[in-house]
Amino acid sequence: MFTLNHAISPEDSFEIEKAISYLVTNYNESGHNPKPVILHSLRIANMLMEMGYDKKIIIGAVLHDIIEDTNETDEQLRDDFGQEVLDLVIAVSYDESISDPVEQYKDMYDRVLAYGKDAVVLKSIDIAVNSLYIDLVPDPDKRRKLVEKGTYFLDLMEVFSSEPAWQLLKTRNLEAIAKLS
Repeated sequence: MFTLNHAISPEDSFEIEKAISYLVTNYNESGHNPKPVILHSLRIANMLMEMGYDKKIIIGAVLHDIIEDTNETDEQLRDDFGQEVLDLVIAVSYDESISDPVEQYKDMYDRVLAYGKDAVVLKSIDIAVNSLYIDLVPDPDKRRKLVEKGTYFLDLMEVFSSEPAWQLLKTRNLEAIAKLS
């Protein structure tokens, strides 16, 4: 059953809309990821809003890929949305100076854990939404590695297992594991 979540005030809605406009503008100007970044980000933000999370994490969800997938800088993001949003976005973003993909995601997951609940919640939903597309990966070994990456994240973040976002990812990960068999 669909219910309206009133966790976001009308005032907060304007700030979330500002983040959406910001994402669309920046991605249209300098986006370089072939996936549908705007829809992906909005899907995550909407899920978090429906789950009752607050404005900061929803804005973080809208903007979570902006540094990785556009020419937007940390400084610009901080100037427009503040240090808290910037810190959340950085916590859930890959460090492009790390060349090894496994070390890159492990470094990010360590930053997510160090940041705390908001980053864990955001990254949980990000991974869960990305897992919807796992069947599109043609290489079975790469699909298996993606599922293992989700399992690693869940194990590392188990202290947050009471969070609905973590629980949703756990369900999606178990479904993905079953498909691999």
